[in-house]
Amino acid sequence: MNLASRRAVLGLSVAAGCGLAALGGFLVTQAREPGTLGASRFSSPDAERAARAACASAAPFVVLDTFALFRPANIDDASQEPREGGRSLLHGDVVAAIADAAHPGVIAYQTDPIFNARSLAGDFGRLARDIETGRIPKPAAVVSSIVLPVDLQQVNARLPVSRPFDQAGVFVRRRELFLALTDGGDPRSPYAEIDRQLARLKRAGVPVFVAAGNTGPDQLVNALALSEGVYAVGALDRSGAATTYTSAPGLVSVWSPGFVVLTDAPGGLSVSGGRGVELRGADLPEQRSVIARYAGKRAADVTLRAPSELRYLSSMGPSRQRNRYLAMTLEHGVYRTEDLMAAYGYPESSGTFARAVADGPYMHFPSDTIFRATVDGTLLFDPIGDRSEGQLQVADATSFAAPNICAAELFPTRVATSHADRRPADRP
Repeated sequence: MNLASRRAVLGLSVAAGCGLAALGGFLVTQAREPGTLGASRFSSPDAERAARAACASAAPFVVLDTFALFRPANIDDASQEPREGGRSLLHGDVVAAIADAAHPGVIAYQTDPIFNARSLAGDFGRLARDIETGRIPKPAAVVSSIVLPVDLQQVNARLPVSRPFDQAGVFVRRRELFLALTDGGDPRSPYAEIDRQLARLKRAGVPVFVAAGNTGPDQLVNALALSEGVYAVGALDRSGAATTYTSAPGLVSVWSPGFVVLTDAPGGLSVSGGRGVELRGADLPEQRSVIARYAGKRAADVTLRAPSELRYLSSMGPSRQRNRYLAMTLEHGVYRTEDLMAAYGYPESSGTFARAVADGPYMHFPSDTIFRATVDGTLLFDPIGDRSEGQLQVADATSFAAPNICAAELFPTRVATSHADRRPADRP
């Protein structure tokens, strides 16, 4: 897992769990030809037809997100000021890179930085208009890692429903749940407005694939997947099993690889095991520095003890407020993974907590880089498992399974590349 994941989910989905710990899936090829869907599984025939048609199409995927490296089609070139250094990454850059690695071509489409249900309705409305008017070419599909979370337990507690909703059976009751959330489809509801804009994409023949969320096991559903033509994507682990952290698996239509390692590549970073340089000009200096500082050190010599006062934090789960408190009070360094995850607010019963602990017993704050330990207690960063150099960031989440629906393999081996020239090049 990685901090990018945690920050991404808190920022984009308000309550969707670990995010750029959500970096996607290892991809089989740089894919300049349509993908083959060798790794994905399907829970509904409609979703399978939509995914197969999208992956076979030569049209690009639209990625709806936030970007620093990719140039959004809905932002004029003249208004996009270059960033100092030009090397930072945002959530959408990694999502777009994963999509581009398995399918020919992506179009980045910037969301409103102020995220809420009404701003999201505006985002989908602008995208639908741009497709209808030909401002951007009709895409093969739209991919979004955004989660609009609805807790079914709260729905059951607050609304007069004759039969309680449960995630296991929510797929066949999608419309019923939508009507319950919108007071019978009241047009004043922001959920109803989002549904109207998504319906425009469906009429245009453009399917939408969205992340299911990363808070499982629980009763949280992504309300976007209640609309027709929208498909929730859950994450598969390295072995091809459905991940326990995927929110509301009963609503999932597509299961795709949800694991990625960002590695060094000539002129940037790769999300495809070195088969391509999908993030040209990008770097991860914080992760690079943390790995260089701690890998090879004895865990007993560098591991910090989590402050005892952290146990008295509110029982409320992960939040921006909690993260701000930790940023002000917690010393930078390596902690036991279970202690740091508890400090973030994740209960031991959550799939996100279990995933992080399984990745390794030691985690760095604030980068969220997770280390394993050798038999003699030496810290090791080797998520791929081949002891290769240049491994920089690892994570897995539904946010990055969604753009990976065209992946041909679950976890292909890494391709050896020369790193003699690591100077980032400007992205064309």
